[in-house]
Formats: sequence, structure tokens, C-alpha cells
Amino acid sequence: MLRPIGVSTWLLSGMGSALVALTPVFTPALTTAAEATERSPIAAGHPPMVLAQASTDHLSEQQKQRLSELLNAAQEHIDATDFAGAIAFYQQALQVNRADPRLYSGIAYLHAREGNFDSAAEYYRQAIERESRNLPFRYGLAYSLFQAERYREAASAYRDLLEIDRRQAEAQIGLGGSLLRLEDEDGARQAYEAAVRIDPNNAQAYEAIGMLHFSQENYDEALRALERSQQLDDSRASVYAAIAEIWLIRDQPGRALPQLQRAVQLNPQLSEAQFQLAEILRAQGNQSAALQHYEQAVEYQPDLTPAQAALGEMLLAREQYLRAVLAYRQLSRVLPQDPGVRYNLALALWGQGNAQAALNTVEQALNLYQRQEDEGGVTRAEALIEVWRQEVDKNR
Repeated sequence: MLRPIGVSTWLLSGMGSALVALTPVFTPALTTAAEATERSPIAAGHPPMVLAQASTDHLSEQQKQRLSELLNAAQEHIDATDFAGAIAFYQQALQVNRADPRLYSGIAYLHAREGNFDSAAEYYRQAIERESRNLPFRYGLAYSLFQAERYREAASAYRDLLEIDRRQAEAQIGLGGSLLRLEDEDGARQAYEAAVRIDPNNAQAYEAIGMLHFSQENYDEALRALERSQQLDDSRASVYAAIAEIWLIRDQPGRALPQLQRAVQLNPQLSEAQFQLAEILRAQGNQSAALQHYEQAVEYQPDLTPAQAALGEMLLAREQYLRAVLAYRQLSRVLPQDPGVRYNLALALWGQGNAQAALNTVEQALNLYQRQEDEGGVTRAEALIEVWRQEVDKNR
């Protein structure tokens, strides 16, 4: 049965002195409502933040000229993605015009682009102090607080926004995402349902409802909501991936397959979807296509352990030893105490012709097997060491 990704343990099964199969034990990927929302871009419920230009009506001509120079310089740094440099010019602009809220929101936006969400929130607060009913400022504040994992404050910010305009569906979605992080599933559901009442054609709201049902293992309701989202907006890769997970949980990989294919077509960086697609294709015997999707999965998420393991196994079977070495080295960084990973890395190194490194690595695997009291692993590693030492002695 093909199951959604979510590795909990790794079992090792031996095949003589050949490749050790690393078999992941899968559990559903999304076990809580908060984790479900994490997978989707709807969690914070925010519109795109746009860098605003400052108002200059009350300034002297000299001040306007100076401000224009500073903002032009800031824009050059923004165009070069030098946000720290742009912030410095915006700070100078504040010295010219401290009253303009758009300068504060501009600094906030740039801090958010740098991932400094606490600083972004502080500057959005200062912008709001100067223009309290500006909805983009309030969205920026709520989004920044959410990204800073200050969920209680984010929920409060979304509620404040809704006090100004109750018809903001995106704010209801953001409130729902914040409440999920606070483990208030009932509150989140009410917020999402409010978003649908405000905007019955809001695909994000239906996706949020679907993922909430998913996390509660109410798959029929989840599927209904997700399919409704898909009808409203067929370009949401996360919806296709979520529907595929439901079909995998129900052991229907044939129905998951087209959903996964569309998901990765829309967003190739969905590593878990790439992995799940590879698993289905491999089970169908389409080895070349499976290999391609394993490669894409680890390209975008190198620490996706099951994908690295499957990729390494396929590369070893195809005698592509250099690439197998790279895959197992990555795995060994993630799973340094896993003897099976060391064992397979040794096989790849041996196939590459690096006999001494292969022996050193299989000896590391032996030590780990001994430490873990894995008798089968100890026997397998000892046998391989003996064979390889004989080969090394023969070729001296």
C-alpha cells in the first residue's frame, strides 16, 4: 500500500551481501490541523504586500527633492534585492518625513522580505498608529506576526482588521490559520465558514476547510471541500496534492496519480508530491519516470529521507555509483546512526572503485550494527568485509 509521506522509523532487511533495503514506515503526513495548514499557502490569509510610495504634499520643495533621491536610491537597492541597503535609505527618508505612514510600511515590507518578521511587525504597528484604518497595513501586521509565530497576536490583528471591515474573507482565512496554531479548531472552522459566507467563490477558503477536515481524518468532507476549491481555481497545486493524499490513504494510487502529476506540473518544488508520484510510477514498473521524480524530490528538498533512500537504491541497481554515493552521503548526514545507510554507501563506494573508503565505511556500519545488537547486520557486514579484504589483497 502506498501511503503519504511521514517517516517515523526505519527498518533494515538484509539481502546477503547486496544492497540493504531501507524501508520507510509511512504515517499520514498531516496529523494535526496546524500541520495541514502548514502545507498550504493559505495559512496567513494575506494579500500581496506592495511597497508604498510616501506622500509629500506637506513638504518643502527641498525636502521633496531629498526624499525623491532617497526613495530612488532605495528602489535601486530593491531592484538588486539588497533589502538591507534599501532599509538604510528608507531610514534616512524618515528623517525627512517622520509623519508619513507609508515610509514605515515600506520599511516593514523590506524587513518582511528579509524574513525579519518581528521588526516588520513593529514598523507596521508604527504605520497603523499614523493611519489606523489602512487595511494593507493591518494585513501586513497580521501576516508578519503569523510568520513570527506570534499566533495569539496575529489572531488579534486579524480580528482588529475585521472590526474595520467585516467583509474581508482573506482576514477570516488568516484568523482561521492563526487559531489552528493555537489549537482552536472550532474557532478556525468558524472563521473559514465565515470566509465562505463572505465570498462563496473563494478557493482558498474551501481549501482551508478541506485541510481542516483532512487533519481530523474526515476524508469525505475533506474531499468535497477540496474538489470545490479545485473547481473554483484549477491552478492550486496544494489542492491537487492534498486530494492525492486522500486517495493514497484510501489505497487508490490510480486515482492519486493524475492529481500528483498535475500538482508537480503546477509546482515542481512540491517535493513530497514528487516522491509520492515516483513511488506510484515505480510500483507500476515505470522505473525511468520514477527515477526522474525521485531526483526532483531531493533536488528541492535534499533532507527528504525516503526519497534519498529510494534514489540511492535505484542508482545502485543501475550501477550509477557516483550519484549513488552522493545520495547516500546526504542520507548519512540526516541519519548518522543508521548502519544500513553506511552499508549501502560502502557498496556505492566499492562500485565506484574506491576500495579503501568502501572498507572504512562498511566497518563504520559494522560498529553501528554491533552497538545496536543487530546480529543479522553484524553477520552481513563481517561477511562483506572479509570478501572485500580478500579482493584488496589479491590486487596488491
